[in-house]
Amino acid sequence: MILGIIFLFALIGRYEPVELSKAQNDTIEVEIKGGVVSPGTYFLTRGASIEQLINQAGGLSENADLSSISLLTELKHNDLIVIPLQDDQTQSLISLNGATSEQLQTLPGIGPSTADKIIAYRSETPFTSLEDLMNVKGIGEKTFEKLKDRICL
Repeated sequence: MILGIIFLFALIGRYEPVELSKAQNDTIEVEIKGGVVSPGTYFLTRGASIEQLINQAGGLSENADLSSISLLTELKHNDLIVIPLQDDQTQSLISLNGATSEQLQTLPGIGPSTADKIIAYRSETPFTSLEDLMNVKGIGEKTFEKLKDRICL
């Protein structure tokens, strides 16, 4: 019995405990939407940046807006990245109080005659709201509905 105990201690002394640690996966899964050529889910190396994700997704689309995105941001597993799109309408708004006849004629349903009426109206009374446009002869609610998202004061 004593020999058994000595033998047991001899065996225990030979082996060192092995510390088990959680293996860290070197791959992360990230989803990208919005202004990229191929939106979807991508697998990248841990530590990858938004710029690398955009490259994996085929690059930026023509109307992508990176003004609020830091390309160097490090991605984490299960991140969702949305690349915003430029709002084409805000870049091409026509000013009712300052547009030329030619600029006004780029609006749907506005020809030379109506453009001249708009200019005549604003020279007497500047527009104070978009709805004032309906005070111009020839512009009713239907025409205004087509124009309201493309005009500003």
